Amino acid sequence: MSDDQEQEHGVGQPAALPKADGPLVDVTLPDGQHLFAVVKSRIREPDGWWYDLQIHVPHQSSERGRLLALPAAVDFRAPAALCEPIDGQPYDQIPTERPGVTPAWKVEEKVYFGPERGPARIVHRGDCRAARDLARPASTEQARAALERPDAAPCPLCRPDRPLRSAA
Repeated sequence: MSDDQEQEHGVGQPAALPKADGPLVDVTLPDGQHLFAVVKSRIREPDGWWYDLQIHVPHQSSERGRLLALPAAVDFRAPAALCEPIDGQPYDQIPTERPGVTPAWKVEEKVYFGPERGPARIVHRGDCRAARDLARPASTEQARAALERPDAAPCPLCRPDRPLRSAA
């Protein structure tokens, strides 16, 4: 990059953190690049801690014949050794999964095949066996926040909305 491009892109200066729906970490990719990712949960594996992370990338969509670039969530898992904490991020709110310990709540991100669609997220009690797709542990605050979203619904079997809304 030229000196003009470096000044224009802010190289050498700390970048402003993007807005995110959770705490961010600086992830080192296999080729040495860095990116910010949202930590969705952490899990203790036999070889150490791993983070479930999410980034948003542009995805082509169309509406009334117009092409749109909409954000599409990409989930991935990385070892903690590749994730650098960022000062000021609320890591104490990250759901932590330990083998043999049941989380209080789970938020399932549904995967739909075919034309039938439903809610994008379903909130479950931690011990609910109805979760079928990608279900992550969630704190009480995260489960409540998920239920408030227009694209989310409570599980019709375990009904987490009852205790979550009554304790608010």
